[in-house]
Amino acid sequence: MRSLYAMASGSATKFLPSALRRWLRRARSVSTQYAIVSLDEAANLPCGWLDPAAARRQHRAFVPLLKRMRHGQPREDFVALAAAIKATGMDDPLIVEVGCASGWNSEVLTHLLGRPVQYVGLDYSHAMVNLGRRTYPKTRFLVGDAALLPLRAGCCDILVSGTMLMHVLDYRGAIRESRRVARRWCVLHTVPILTHRGTTLMSKRAYGQPTVEIVFNEHELKDLLADAGLAVRETFDSIPYNLEFILGEPTTTRTYLCEVA
Repeated sequence: MRSLYAMASGSATKFLPSALRRWLRRARSVSTQYAIVSLDEAANLPCGWLDPAAARRQHRAFVPLLKRMRHGQPREDFVALAAAIKATGMDDPLIVEVGCASGWNSEVLTHLLGRPVQYVGLDYSHAMVNLGRRTYPKTRFLVGDAALLPLRAGCCDILVSGTMLMHVLDYRGAIRESRRVARRWCVLHTVPILTHRGTTLMSKRAYGQPTVEIVFNEHELKDLLADAGLAVRETFDSIPYNLEFILGEPTTTRTYLCEVA
């Protein structure tokens, strides 16, 4: 597969059939080149999410997913997030999503909950935020660090950690900041977990760019949440994500609805 990428890179792709060119574009957008790394190695990885090309590829990848949702076929992670928000019992909460990317979850929640939502998106990447502002011009977006949020304590009803905890090396700080900013609820959305192996750091390429990825031991994760003052009230199965080929045991993802203790 790598040799095919090399052969088909750059201007050479223009000589390939259109169907193969489309396949290559899709293939470059998925996660590849997984490797288990040490903490020092992970700390030295560049943050590929800051690259505008990664932002564009991720945004394009979600266009057909949102289209299928509008036609009654929402993906599992969309369903899990809406179910977690609904389970809070709040009628019109202010939701801040940290790690919002281009903000598609504002559309997901509006569609699956059947009502407009008060939503603010925050991301570390200026490129992601700029895409969000263009795509959802009526929605507010901010740039900020998940481990040092530019928000006052208790400023929102629900803090959504939007499929980003897995990419934050200071995940303990990100959990503490989520707890600080949330008035009532935190939703840790689509967290990759395993059961036996300890929390493991990996490198990979996501949407063509290098990044760190963390797969959490579920028991260790729940201990971190409890230490931060977050009580897990409900858990939802999210999108399938099995990394057994590298970690030696099955993995999956879950969405955790946590109440501020």
